[in-house]
Amino acid sequence: MQDAYLRGRAQVQLARHDPSKVRELELGRWFESPPHARAARRVLSRVRSLAWKLDDDAAFWAGVRSEATPDEWRHLTRSRYVALYYHRLAGLHKPGQERLDVSPDRFSAQMRLLKRFGFAPLSPDELVRFHRELGAVLPRRSIVITADDGFDDCVEPLLRNADVLPCLFVVTDAVGGTASWVDDEALADWDSLERLERAGVGIGSHTRSHAVLDEVDPSRLAAELDGSAEELQRRFSSPTTLLAYPHGKHDRAVRGAAASAGYGAAFTTSPGANSAATDPFALRRVGVKEWDSPASFLWKAWLGRLLPPPWERLRLSLARRRLRRRPSTSARSDV
Repeated sequence: MQDAYLRGRAQVQLARHDPSKVRELELGRWFESPPHARAARRVLSRVRSLAWKLDDDAAFWAGVRSEATPDEWRHLTRSRYVALYYHRLAGLHKPGQERLDVSPDRFSAQMRLLKRFGFAPLSPDELVRFHRELGAVLPRRSIVITADDGFDDCVEPLLRNADVLPCLFVVTDAVGGTASWVDDEALADWDSLERLERAGVGIGSHTRSHAVLDEVDPSRLAAELDGSAEELQRRFSSPTTLLAYPHGKHDRAVRGAAASAGYGAAFTTSPGANSAATDPFALRRVGVKEWDSPASFLWKAWLGRLLPPPWERLRLSLARRRLRRRPSTSARSDV
């Protein structure tokens, strides 16, 4: 038991010198255990003599707590966040875009729901700092709001909800044009993106051309990531250093190239919450859908998880039936 206790102390010391080590160490496994196990650890870690009598796990976390500062302990065992992602915010109900489009009114209602339940929005700088500093502590129920592709219909809804610190990921070579990957839908232009940035909306990278990054050669990979970052730096005085991989696709080479290009963190489309043990270049997000009820939306915001598959399939089936009964432009005209 004493060996486990000393191992806990040693791992804190190691992570203090290199916070990225948390992801490789037992130290980073706190949130892998179920809530009741974490609650027991939290109690036992306060009483070293009792922890030593139980098992190595209790002794290890008692060692961690004895070595860590209060902020380091909260960083490791209290701090995590969920990232939500959207695409279109048009509400046009176009066939084939059921998974991509959330109406602006529903989006605003969801943002009000987050405020009502005390969720704390994180800025891009706070997110990057959390993954770089062992003592960086997050508020309870931390949340990150993101939207991919930079559709023109996102501009006004994001402006109206800028207080939740959303981040819009744009395809820099296509700004002001159309999205060839989604039915040639209109994309926001640079003037609109500058309005968003002035209002407090982060503008991040979705690469130069929306390429599938794990399928391109190294020279194009570097061009996609470096070129997009350079364009955002040229356009904005304080651009974010966040990246969202198109289609969520990435591998080890892509993650390495993103770090080399100067990004501070990058998002996938894999669901789950993010903690100190999450690779900042493989951050998890959960998608929000038009058919999410307040309860299912809060499920995603709290846990970072999709609904159980049978329920998700049922919701999609009902949504498609409902949309087939509506005109494709029932909500508003295209912009």
